[in-house]
Amino acid sequence: MLSYWNELFPTTGMFAVLLLTTIVGATMRAFSGFGAGLLLAPVLSLYLVPADVVIVVIGLNFMATFQVLPGVRKDIDWPLVWRMVPAALIGIPLGGWVLSGLDQHLMRKLVAAVVVVLSLILLAGWHYRGRRGRIQDSIAGLTSGVLTSIGGIGGPPFVLYMMSAKDVSPVAIRTFFIIFFAIMQVVTLAMFLVQGAMRPIQFAYIGTFLPFYVMATWLGSYLFVRALSGKADLVRRISLWFLLLVGIGTFVV
Repeated sequence: MLSYWNELFPTTGMFAVLLLTTIVGATMRAFSGFGAGLLLAPVLSLYLVPADVVIVVIGLNFMATFQVLPGVRKDIDWPLVWRMVPAALIGIPLGGWVLSGLDQHLMRKLVAAVVVVLSLILLAGWHYRGRRGRIQDSIAGLTSGVLTSIGGIGGPPFVLYMMSAKDVSPVAIRTFFIIFFAIMQVVTLAMFLVQGAMRPIQFAYIGTFLPFYVMATWLGSYLFVRALSGKADLVRRISLWFLLLVGIGTFVV
């Protein structure tokens, strides 16, 4: 048992870093609807091969979705979700094809760059002000699908596209992120299963961190509903600064 634990976590520092990242990422996701994958993927990429990163990130996010689903079920805008799904389903195998040609170093740089760019854009206050329609929805969905299967980070296209939607409430946006990405995660995991890319060690990582992810998700949900609902902008900016620092740190390593 001890030897297997040492195989998973060769150093205590690795375990501590991944544990802290899991807790912070899950709290951010429960509070805002996104953020866990953006935080987990670049940090995990420091230690794991690309396919393992994707499956661990998606597995943790997907399992935690069942925890928050009862509280968001009544707020789901299903027409909005299904409008984005078809293009995203096309993007997932495209991302899988790209992932198969990436080495660990290049994948880490790519994921870190996406996190840094998104954080800078949101911190600068930029909002998408272009047209919204079937074409724009499809582009956002396609890009999200590709990034989901590359690094489990399908959020950025929709964060930029949806956060500036004046006709969609913050609650609807949060529930959209949670439900849409749950669908994408199921499809992506199915693709990796068919490809034979799933390994026992991936489930060992998921099983190790899932209890902490669940507890942090509960904490984030509590903060969203009761404690910090009036300070959402402040929490969002702190989260973005944290993501930016993690992205930069991962990119330069």
